Amino acid sequence: MSPRKLLFVLGAMLLCTAVAFGQSAGNFTYGSNGGSTHCVLNSNGSITGGQTCQENCTADPNTGVITCTGDGQGSNLCAGGFAVGIKTNSGAGNVFDIRPSAVVGLLTDVSLQKSSTVDVGTSSALAGVDFSIAVSPSPAAVVPAYPVTFASRFVQISSNLFDVLSTQCTTVSATNPTGSCFFNFNESTVSAHSFDWIASGLTSGQYMVTVNWSSSLGNTGISNALTCVGPVNLSVTQNKVFQFNKVNSF
Repeated sequence: MSPRKLLFVLGAMLLCTAVAFGQSAGNFTYGSNGGSTHCVLNSNGSITGGQTCQENCTADPNTGVITCTGDGQGSNLCAGGFAVGIKTNSGAGNVFDIRPSAVVGLLTDVSLQKSSTVDVGTSSALAGVDFSIAVSPSPAAVVPAYPVTFASRFVQISSNLFDVLSTQCTTVSATNPTGSCFFNFNESTVSAHSFDWIASGLTSGQYMVTVNWSSSLGNTGISNALTCVGPVNLSVTQNKVFQFNKVNSF
């Protein structure tokens, strides 16, 4: 290869390297709520560690009255969050790519019971955790501007077996053809584990990025619902965008 061609190749390689560095320029920040606050699934099915939120519903054996206790009975009792700071540089088109990721544990126990005082033929449990992002000061705007479900599960169990233990199912079918004997179990799950928010409307200066999460619990009948969050990691990357792509229709 001649010296002129060699210099041309080296020049092209340096130019490509400079372009790559220019495209990846920006700031990065990171935060965590602590590596020791981690959720653990034990061999007996229980979940410990992390930030937990629990609601437990039991039936009084004497009166049959169902009483629910736990964190889920109040507002803002199952919420957490932390913030990190990041500084933007000057120029137009600055955006933050904000990505929280978390370990989330869900426990949903449901039971049925029949006695002289207790008659519970349907029980359900809901456990979920939603995450949201806030950026200050204004006019910074975050997309999406609503909480995103990182994990959510609903289970329900129902049966009429207690009512037909002393009656044949054929008799029940004759009096109620659409019912007969049944044992139903329903489960629904929604999960994300991590998600990217985009913050725009940024100018040169210091910004505070906050991640918040909150648990949602719901119980009927004899049931137990629990959520566990931890550890949580939050990464924020500054990028420069000169033209946004079209927003997805969904």
